[in-house]
Amino acid sequence: MLEMSVLLESTILWSYDHELRLKTAVSHIGAMFSGVPPVHNHEGSLFLTNRGIHITGDQDLLIPLGDIEELYLGFDENYPVNFIKNFGAFCKPMRIKASTGFSSYAIYLILDYKYFGFCGNQALYNMLREMLS
Repeated sequence: MLEMSVLLESTILWSYDHELRLKTAVSHIGAMFSGVPPVHNHEGSLFLTNRGIHITGDQDLLIPLGDIEELYLGFDENYPVNFIKNFGAFCKPMRIKASTGFSSYAIYLILDYKYFGFCGNQALYNMLREMLS
């Protein structure tokens, strides 16, 4: 059996793309106030291993590295800049598109969010890009 070591561990706020499309104008406004985290649906912990991403919390998710089709760090039509304090000046969401063979999905991640508007997405993005290349 291959040994799995944790390469990165983080707290995480996250949502599926279809959940974000249901957010209202009130969700957008709330994200601009101090102490209010970015727009998200789920919370938990993320563990990056040499095999993939493991998310535990209010909903568990496993994304094997081989299922990842796309990584993107930034804003788009599902996660606009007004979903994060300071209009995302210090934190950009990371989108991961993955496919399990029968279905595809996209999730948006915010790692180690600090209430002043900073997050740790760049470290995960850099590690995944290196692992997938």
